[in-house]
Amino acid sequence: MDATFDCWTILDLPARSDERSVKRQYARLLKVTRPDEDPIAFQQLREAYERALQLAREGDDGVGGDASFVQTSAAPLVQRPAPVTRPVVRSAQEQAAELLEHFNDDAVDHCWTEAVAKGIEATVEALLFVRCVQAPDASPNLLRWGLETRQWLTPWQQVRPRQSDQERLGHLLSLGLYHRLEQYMAAGDETRFIDCLEHHCRQGWLGDLARRQTLQVQVLDLFFNHGNWSPGLFERVRQLFGWDTESAVVPVVDEQWHTLLTRNEEKKWLGELRALARLGEQHPAPSANAAALFLTGSSAERLQARAATFTEADWQACEQLSQAFITRFPDWPKRFPDHNPWFWKALVGHERPQHVMKRACAAMTITLALGMNGLHPAELPVMVIMSPILILLGVLSAYMGKWLLEHWVTFTEPFYDLDQRVSAWCARHQLTRDRRHLVIRNSVPMLAVAFILWKWLGLLGVVTFVVTGLIGKLQPGRAAPVDRQYRWRRPLQAIYRIAGISVLQWLFCLFMVGLILYVQQNMPGTLLTQGA
Repeated sequence: MDATFDCWTILDLPARSDERSVKRQYARLLKVTRPDEDPIAFQQLREAYERALQLAREGDDGVGGDASFVQTSAAPLVQRPAPVTRPVVRSAQEQAAELLEHFNDDAVDHCWTEAVAKGIEATVEALLFVRCVQAPDASPNLLRWGLETRQWLTPWQQVRPRQSDQERLGHLLSLGLYHRLEQYMAAGDETRFIDCLEHHCRQGWLGDLARRQTLQVQVLDLFFNHGNWSPGLFERVRQLFGWDTESAVVPVVDEQWHTLLTRNEEKKWLGELRALARLGEQHPAPSANAAALFLTGSSAERLQARAATFTEADWQACEQLSQAFITRFPDWPKRFPDHNPWFWKALVGHERPQHVMKRACAAMTITLALGMNGLHPAELPVMVIMSPILILLGVLSAYMGKWLLEHWVTFTEPFYDLDQRVSAWCARHQLTRDRRHLVIRNSVPMLAVAFILWKWLGLLGVVTFVVTGLIGKLQPGRAAPVDRQYRWRRPLQAIYRIAGISVLQWLFCLFMVGLILYVQQNMPGTLLTQGA
C-alpha cells in the first residue's frame, strides 16, 4: 500500500486513475523534471509512472472485490479464483518501430511528443539518429531538430550511438556544408555564403576541435581555388574564425596564408583603383587617369585612345602606379599587357612638332639672305633677282635637314629607353614640358642648327634661335589663340597657319633680323654676326 500511495502522490493523481490520465500527467511532468537538472527526481518520477501504469492496467482487466461478489444459496463455501488474463506488453523497440513506420519529416515535434507519452523517447531518438546517419539529406528537418534541439554530436546529447555512427554523421555534415559553401562561392553569392557559415558555426556539433579545423581548412581551400571573392568577405571570415590578429593560429602553412593575405590586399587595392577610375569620370585627375589606363585591358586601340590626351602629370601618376605594383605586388605583372607593369611607356611616344618644315625653310632663306647682305647697294637689284633662288635654296636645305633627321632618328633607336629615362627626369624637374620631348633625339639636331647659325650669323643668330624657342615654351597659354583654324580675316590665325609661331615670336624675330642687318652694315667682321 505504501508503494501505491507513493506513486499516486508523486504523479499528483487520484488513486486508481486510468491509463490515459497517467500518461498525460507523466508527459506534463516531464516538462518540469529533466534528467540533466535533477536526476533523482526524474528517477522517482519514472518509477512512479511505471508503477501507476501497471496498477491502472490491472484495475481495468481485473475483477472488483465487493461490487462483483454475488451471494447465492447454491454457491460453494470455497471458490477458486478465476484466472486473470494479462495483456501482452510489447517492447520499447517494437513500439518505436511502429511509431516511426509512417514518420513525417514535417512533423518531428509531434512524433517526439508521442514518444515521450509512451515512455520510449530514448529508443525513438536512437532510431532517429541512425536514420540521419543513413540518409541525412532525406530528412533535413529531423537533422536540424537533432542538432539544435537534442544537441547531437555534442557532450550534452542524450542518445549514445556507436562511435562509428557519430563519426560518419559528422563527416557527412562537414561534406554537405562544404558543397553548399562551394556553390555559393562559385555563384558569387557572398551574402548566403557568410550567413550559412555563421549559422553552422553557432551549432554545437562544430564545437568539436577536429570538426572545426576541418571546416576552416575547407573554407581556406575555397578561397584558394576561387578568385571571385571580395576583400569584405575575406575580412568577415577572418573575424569569424579569429584570424584577424597577428597571433592567430591558421590551419595552413605560413607561406599559403601569406599568399592569401597578399591576394586579399591586391583585391582591396584593385577595388580602390576601380573606385578612383569611376570618380575620375566625374572629376578628372592624374591619379584617376592612370588608374583607368591600368584597368583598360590589353587592347592596343583602347590603350592608345585613352593615353592620347595624357599630360606629364598623368605619366608621372602611371610611373607611381607601376612602382607600387612592383614593390607591393610582384605577382601582378602577369595581369598587364606583355606581363610588363611598365607597358604604358610604349604609349608615350615622342613629340612631333608642327610646322617644322615651314620654320626651317623660312629660317634658311632668311639666313642665306642675311649672309649676302655684304653686297653693295648698287647690287640690290641682283639681290631681288636672286630671291627666288634663295627661297629654293632654303627649301632644299630644309629637306636636306629632314633627310638627315630621319637618319638620326634611326641611329638613336637603340638608345630609346635611355632617352625616355632622361626625358622623364627632365620633365619631373620641369626642365622640359613633358617626357614626349625626347631630350637626346631632339637636342642633337637643335645643337646642329645652332652651330650652323653660329657659323653664318654669329652670336646674334644663335640668340635669335634660342630666345624664339624659349618664348614658345614659356609664354602663357592665353598668349596664343585657342582656335588655330586658318582664316585670312583673323591675322593671328594666319600667322599660325604660316609658321605656327605666336605674334610675340614673330615680333622678336623681326627685331633680331633688323638688328643683325644693322650690325652687319655698321660693324662688319664682328663675332656678333660672324662665327669664328
